[in-house]
Amino acid sequence: MKYLRLSWEDVERQCAELAKMIKSSNVGAEMIIGISRGGLVPARLLSDMLGNDELHTMRVRFYTGIGKVAEKPVILHPTQVDVSGRSVLLVDDIADSGRSLSTAKSHLEKRGAGEIFVATLIKKPGSILTPDFYVEETDAWVIFPWEVRETARLIMSGAESREEAARELELAGILDAAGEIEEDC
Repeated sequence: MKYLRLSWEDVERQCAELAKMIKSSNVGAEMIIGISRGGLVPARLLSDMLGNDELHTMRVRFYTGIGKVAEKPVILHPTQVDVSGRSVLLVDDIADSGRSLSTAKSHLEKRGAGEIFVATLIKKPGSILTPDFYVEETDAWVIFPWEVRETARLIMSGAESREEAARELELAGILDAAGEIEEDC
């Protein structure tokens, strides 16, 4: 598998680029809704960079492992804020298949949201939903800094041997020079 491991600095740079795109497009989102879990950090950073403290969340579950998904995305925690007629910036970390984003957007539409703009750091080529704003496109499995240990656990639990796990962890950029999981992740 091909991996792309992002640093905190990468994420901050991507969020700054997203904020610049959003500002220059004159999108006047009244509120930001981050999709938990992956969209929480980007949504908070965008809230700060856009000067919009109307920040809320919703939780959608779809992935069950690295490259493994459930039958369909499920909204575990719908947004608790009234979105009726309001312009919303929906934020997630990645538009992978696009199905989670599509489910979240439909949920907001059903709740009466006005315009909905979607922003992600990364878009995959096969996504069924193209975000209004995104910074990079890749077909690699992306590892965000807030999920390094989770990714390491998933790689180790899915490997048939310690050697296979070590190879995958090295490919993912999670092992240090001594072959140990990095302490700062």
